[in-house]
Amino acid sequence: MTWRECPWEAAVELSEVLQRLVSTATKAFVAGGAAVWLLDETGSRLTAAAGYGVPQAFLQQDPLPLGNSPLAQEALAQGAALVTSAVDDPRQAGLPVEAASALAVPLGPGGRPSGILCVYGARPHQFDLAQAGLLHELAELGGAALAATHALADLEQIEAGKSEFIRVSTHELRSPITVSQSLVRTVLKGYAGPLTDKQKDVFKRISGQLNSLESLVNDLLDLAASQAPELAASEEPVALNSSVARAVLLLQPRAEEKGVTLNFRQWRGELAVWATEEGLDRIFVNLVGNAVKYTPADGEVTVSLQPAGQEAQVIIADTGIGIPAEAAPHLFEEFYRASNARTFNAVGTGLGLAIVKRLVDQFKGRIAVVSTEGQGATFTVGFPLYRPAK
Repeated sequence: MTWRECPWEAAVELSEVLQRLVSTATKAFVAGGAAVWLLDETGSRLTAAAGYGVPQAFLQQDPLPLGNSPLAQEALAQGAALVTSAVDDPRQAGLPVEAASALAVPLGPGGRPSGILCVYGARPHQFDLAQAGLLHELAELGGAALAATHALADLEQIEAGKSEFIRVSTHELRSPITVSQSLVRTVLKGYAGPLTDKQKDVFKRISGQLNSLESLVNDLLDLAASQAPELAASEEPVALNSSVARAVLLLQPRAEEKGVTLNFRQWRGELAVWATEEGLDRIFVNLVGNAVKYTPADGEVTVSLQPAGQEAQVIIADTGIGIPAEAAPHLFEEFYRASNARTFNAVGTGLGLAIVKRLVDQFKGRIAVVSTEGQGATFTVGFPLYRPAK
């Protein structure tokens, strides 16, 4: 592999990007070592951010004022700086003591460099200015990767802020919704006095709207929770059997109320997967709940659990309204609802399956759906089986 083919896009952490850059530079120029010096926000101080083939003490030195590094000043001002023999060159300040020669160029695209990239030679006259073009090319590639890393960090920060806003705002909304729903139910039960048929109809509509709003708030909280970084940190071996059984038990009364038969085919042995109990509960309450919700009276929902090779599978099959073919590619998008789901008179936000997909991916699983509109749907969720080390 040549240095031009170095997989910069695979590097995400800033330290990893810089380390690949100095390693590639050292090998490409057959140098004694290389270092990246980054400018601070004021552009007046340099910090040794990464090095290859240079002493650790050199990298741990205090930030160097730009005015104390003639080599860096020349590289930034003129596009390149060459030290052919460090022994008698006044620009040797800032070089490792072992360096006998050096070549430095600005790091990043022209106009606003973020620092310098410098290669160090073990012998005098190891480099010449004809090589500066190649080092420039490498520095621009590394600078682009560096900019992408910063952009990714900014996006992650924005995403974290968005999730926190959703979490806080929806928590604040939950209390007044719960109180309002409680008051409406009190009125509907007649505790505030008798109601006319017209008044009952109005309060039932209010209750329905509050149910929709409560569902949205709960889904937004689940969405924020599925994006939380601490989710991955709390993963452990979890009994899949128990999680699926809890979901079926929780939704059995709702199925009976609708006149839907809810079957559960349990697996005799324990099937453990690497996940979180809370995350698995969200997945299966959502999937089984959807199956019950979109299956008309006298229909059937069957939940099966089984091992399949190296994974544990949960299959949720229903005889409900099914999924239109044109909806299938969008099924796991946030706020998306299929056309027949919107007309089925069932409360929904279009967030449930997006949350499910996010959690399944988090747990290194997979989810697939097979459906024909009007003939039901079958969701299959698979997770790698957890096998403890012997």
